[in-house]
Amino acid sequence: MDRMQLQTSFQRYFDNMGHVIDWTKFTQSMEIQPILKGEFLFQQGEKCDRLFYLHSGLVRYVSVSETGKEFTQTFAKSPRIIGSTRAMVSKKPLLFGIQAIEDCLIISYHWANLFDEMRHDNGFLECYCHFLEHIFIIKEERESAFVKDSAEKRYLDFCVDFPELKNNIPQQQIASYLSITPVALSRIRQRLKRK
Repeated sequence: MDRMQLQTSFQRYFDNMGHVIDWTKFTQSMEIQPILKGEFLFQQGEKCDRLFYLHSGLVRYVSVSETGKEFTQTFAKSPRIIGSTRAMVSKKPLLFGIQAIEDCLIISYHWANLFDEMRHDNGFLECYCHFLEHIFIIKEERESAFVKDSAEKRYLDFCVDFPELKNNIPQQQIASYLSITPVALSRIRQRLKRK
């Protein structure tokens, strides 16, 4: 895929949010980053000031505790924006890493330069606000599920949201995403098979 096709894919992602953006003002150059399955786009603790667009592929956000225990925070399917708003905006170290679950093609832009160039475009700002609202809604629903839903219900929701993953990634990753142990996940799967 050439640079122009990737640029068009990035612009179409924003255009599909329903706001008109004047892309003639957009002159930022992109970095193209193919990431192979199992590789990290970036690691927890690093600094990163880039906006990433997942053109193709699937990734997971992963945090590691001080004791070395791994937690899967979320999964992200293309096409979408990925990364850390906190690190991008405040220049603080990343609280998580992003790992490719399958081969990915990612493009990125330096955030401060992109925002300086596009902040006067109301369409761009509307799209960015829409994107942030979407992220906050997903986080709110996920937090609510941890409080209100059983582990089995969270697993069933995971199977609906990510049907391609339930049999294709290690159970530990699914269990940590659900905030349960792999043993508990195995019991849930066995119980569901008997139903």
